[in-house]
Amino acid sequence: MTQRTIIEGMAGAVIGISAQLPVTYDVGGYDVSSLVFSPIGQVETYENHGMTAAVTEFTPVDTAVVTKVKGSKNYGDMSLVIGYIPADAGQALLKTASESNARYSVEIRYPDNSFHYLEVMVSKFEYVDGSVNDVQKINVDLAICRIPVIVPQP
Repeated sequence: MTQRTIIEGMAGAVIGISAQLPVTYDVGGYDVSSLVFSPIGQVETYENHGMTAAVTEFTPVDTAVVTKVKGSKNYGDMSLVIGYIPADAGQALLKTASESNARYSVEIRYPDNSFHYLEVMVSKFEYVDGSVNDVQKINVDLAICRIPVIVPQP
């Protein structure tokens, strides 16, 4: 597979959510599983997602030099800003997921036809109002539960 060698915009990216989990948490598991993703309509902003490691520090008195070791990994949270449409199937599933302790699958399809698959819990579903010239929105946080599965462009 040839990887993209130029930057690309986000226009045309699509995110979807499924109440089903894959057979296995790898490219093959997502590819052969029968997951059905409901597209989440009207996403205005996709925030960051990825790994952050905790760093533990130790300073012995005799050297007074701080020693650092890499600790636990956290795959973080992804925040979405969405134009609120109650009838949108993907948004409705996000609302249902926000009241549940279950984990869900998320698929992000990028314009270059690469994919990111995430196992998430929906940890926030917040209504955003505003003033006369604002659009009703929702803020949604996806707590990412394991390492994302990245499928490069074909």
